[in-house]
Amino acid sequence: MPVIEERVFVSVNKILLATDFSSAAAKAAGYARAMAQHFRSAVEVAHVFDPSVVTTYEEAIIGLPIEDRREWVREELSKVKGRFADAGIASETVLIEAHRAGEGVLKVAAEDSVDLIVAGTESKRGMERMLLGSTAEQLIRGAGCPVLTVGPKAGPAPESPLRFERILYATDFSPEAARAAVYALTFAEDSGARLTLCYVHDDVREDSVLRGVLDAGFKTALEKLVPEAVYDWCSPECIVEHGGAAKAILGLAKRMDVDLIVLGARKASFWLTHVERGLTPDLLAEATCPILTVC
Repeated sequence: MPVIEERVFVSVNKILLATDFSSAAAKAAGYARAMAQHFRSAVEVAHVFDPSVVTTYEEAIIGLPIEDRREWVREELSKVKGRFADAGIASETVLIEAHRAGEGVLKVAAEDSVDLIVAGTESKRGMERMLLGSTAEQLIRGAGCPVLTVGPKAGPAPESPLRFERILYATDFSPEAARAAVYALTFAEDSGARLTLCYVHDDVREDSVLRGVLDAGFKTALEKLVPEAVYDWCSPECIVEHGGAAKAILGLAKRMDVDLIVLGARKASFWLTHVERGLTPDLLAEATCPILTVC
């Protein structure tokens, strides 16, 4: 079981905002701005343009030629950059042409050595739900840096620099989750946040004695994840939940009114679910705060 044995600090010098100019992307941009103000980060605004696809209602109605569509995208990127400039944040834009948005964003993130990717997600239903966040999932699984996803039920970012006050870190005791713990601890110390560590046990047997023994063991394992130095500035709470991971995490996050959920993500599969579609849609669609994943 991975344990963080010493204090490790992370920096957020450069943020990559992936945008498609939707309302979800606008909300994500608010978080990129607020985090950039707090960490004094530069922001790179990226859009992936697919010449073969019409992505907006306006484009479908007007029927713009490809070059005119490119020009419209450049203008929209300039507007987003202008809003960062108005907030006193150094920013630049990048326009990528690709058929898969996730691959384009990951390529830019790797080439430009960004420290954090910020992206918005939307809620879908039915068949669309199975494709929910296909770009977000690709970013979460493939990025070499943390990814902050902002779902449809997340509230807007504050106008002031963002300081997280209540952080929920959920773990499955994997190496990926241990790496995510570094960010949970760093952000908590940086903001003086209340930190909760959680493990979700899917065994819901009725034997209360055995369940109590298992819970005590998992709680001890959670406590061992925390370096001694953390207790100098924080009194982290360790909680064991039961049932399905996504539902349990969402319920705990709601009860504790957290403003950030931190998770580890595996490249091969997202640890919250092992169904074919990969990333569980419920967590991104239903979370009322941003989710930070570390692969």
